[in-house]
Amino acid sequence: MDFSSPSSSSGEVVMAALLGLPSRSFSDLTRSLSSNLRLQRRRLAFLLLSPIHFSLTLSYLHSLSLPEKTLLLARHLLSSLQNLLPSLSGPSRPLRLSDLDAAILLMAMCDSYSPNTTHHSSWHSTVADNVLFSILSPSGLGNDAWAVVCEHVDAAVKCRRLMEVLSGSGSSEKVEGEVGASVAAVVALPSVECRTGGRECVICKEEMEAGRDVCELPCRHRFHWGCVLGWLRKRNTCPCCRHELPTEDVLCEMGRLWRAVTRMGNQWRT
Repeated sequence: MDFSSPSSSSGEVVMAALLGLPSRSFSDLTRSLSSNLRLQRRRLAFLLLSPIHFSLTLSYLHSLSLPEKTLLLARHLLSSLQNLLPSLSGPSRPLRLSDLDAAILLMAMCDSYSPNTTHHSSWHSTVADNVLFSILSPSGLGNDAWAVVCEHVDAAVKCRRLMEVLSGSGSSEKVEGEVGASVAAVVALPSVECRTGGRECVICKEEMEAGRDVCELPCRHRFHWGCVLGWLRKRNTCPCCRHELPTEDVLCEMGRLWRAVTRMGNQWRT
């Protein structure tokens, strides 16, 4: 199956990528995901059990504009995809606790929304009822490794849906325009010694001299440090093969990760 085709669901794409993981890597992943899921559940329970904090967090959400709410939700959903596939993700900054609480509450409000939910005072009971229903449902009662993974897969699917809505493309194809690589991704790039001369830096078209330290990208292509730093300030792709580095633009990072997940799933299937 070609997971880049429209017929493939987002969940199938992620699951195919996960099935290619070694058993030890999968065990490590599920432990990490369990810890993250417990944190989110604790924070939501704290908000529901503390009317003051629930009210403050809800007021904070109301103070945000629609683009700000969208960005907050996008960052939260992107983190679920990054946690699910850490090998494809670059270094990321965690949300502040206040923003995390707001994102978790906003997600819970979206999940529990119905046309009858109109008054602010009803949000607490609406969210609480939906959480209770989810916990008591057959899927909510499971606590094994796959149940934890499925929670994150669901969040990753929502991440893709949001990306498609925001991009207006209905797919994970690259959005027009270029963005620079993230600072964390650039700082993490290794410096390696050029052992033999004669190799050309494709950016400046000049030779990389033997004994000189050069920058090596994850795709193994090498460039002069001065050249590649200027390049990556404007673009997050390798000049040779277009390999994508992490970026700080949330929408572009969603697209980059989904393209990587699709390739990973297709490799496992073949």
